Amino acid sequence: MSKFHNLKRFDSIYLRVTAVLLLALLAAQWVSERLYQEERERVVSHLIAGPLGQRLSQVAHKLEDTPAADRSELLQVLNSPRITFTLPASPSAVTEPGPLHHLQDRLRETLGAGRHVMVTGAPSAERERFPTLMQISMTLSDGQQVVATHHALEDGVLTPSRHLPLLTGYFIAIAVITLLAMRWAVRPLQRLAQAADALGRDLSGAPLAETGPREVRQAARAFNTMQNRLASYLNDRLRILAAVSHDLKTPITRLKLRSEMLPDGIQREKFLHDLDDMETMIAATLDFLRGESRQESGVLLDVNALLSTLCDDMQAMGSEITLNGHASRPLLARPQALKRCLANLLDNAVRYGVSADSHAGSNVQISLEDGPEILTLHIDDHGPGIPEAELEQMFEPFRRGETSRNRSTGGAGLGLAIARNLARAHGGNVTLRNRPGGGLRATLTLPRGIN
Repeated sequence: MSKFHNLKRFDSIYLRVTAVLLLALLAAQWVSERLYQEERERVVSHLIAGPLGQRLSQVAHKLEDTPAADRSELLQVLNSPRITFTLPASPSAVTEPGPLHHLQDRLRETLGAGRHVMVTGAPSAERERFPTLMQISMTLSDGQQVVATHHALEDGVLTPSRHLPLLTGYFIAIAVITLLAMRWAVRPLQRLAQAADALGRDLSGAPLAETGPREVRQAARAFNTMQNRLASYLNDRLRILAAVSHDLKTPITRLKLRSEMLPDGIQREKFLHDLDDMETMIAATLDFLRGESRQESGVLLDVNALLSTLCDDMQAMGSEITLNGHASRPLLARPQALKRCLANLLDNAVRYGVSADSHAGSNVQISLEDGPEILTLHIDDHGPGIPEAELEQMFEPFRRGETSRNRSTGGAGLGLAIARNLARAHGGNVTLRNRPGGGLRATLTLPRGIN
């Protein structure tokens, strides 16, 4: 899970662009260092190849003019603090020169191909003690091998580049500047994403600040215009429905009064029942559109006490409800909105959660799972369930699992829609799924904090 979380954190513009820039900078520095080293070796080789080649040529000629038995004594005279010569008893195996190939090529040009010149670094046994040593092996005309050990210049080709610390500091400075620049560049996108997320919960939120680069200002301006249009549209729709509801109350009241004067008692009851249904549906529709929960402020709420109260109320009405689990700490929530959300889910489970062969009251189980970031409530019933293809459709307004409009078999079809709207206003959600053993499970998820 931690690995997946780390991958999700890397899936952002900020980290991706920063990684690309830093990798490109690192590659550019590596290429620059390689080119610098190549040119440096060429220049150093050009500077020391001339004097060194002349010295080696002079020594070679003197040794060739000296009998083999006297060459060792001659070398004692020819040695200097900068360069010493030895005559190995047997020819040593030579290796490729590696970074000294420029110097080797220049010495071969100076001494001639017959000398078989090979330039190598210090022997592995002495490399740590004498990192600036290099050895030049050449062959005399009689086949005798001469090895010259030369102390290179202090900034010779064998020493590490003194530019490496400078390049490292340069890379770190550019990396810090890149990180700060990318954080500054993506901050408007983060604000836009946060504002879009908050818009889904509250259309009356503060507008997005129209600051920053031109493109960011244009996006913020378009977002604020969209927010104003949505808020205006919803407010107009709510005012129209509220006006219609108010205007309908008078004729409904008159119809009730006239129904009371009907001589037929059965017809009178049917008329009154239908009129009550009309009033209930109008009130439920207005509650669904009004979104009163968004006007509440979030407070720390004792979820355990709220669930216990709801369960007691349901049990007093004859429903059998069991509660398992508890919240470890209070939840930041809007009290009335959360209470209504839970009440709607429980009412839905009680209404439709009775199996066909059950003769007792509804048996509903509430399971509470508390986590560090998410609070989850499962509400299980033992009803017939809902076809899989229709589970998501149950959250549509006026959609009911029981297709008739008989008030004795259910409400107006807004309970689940209101519950999901209230849950999403908290930053959570409500989902439905059929239980493997039969029945329906409604799952409410709530984050540990709201805007």
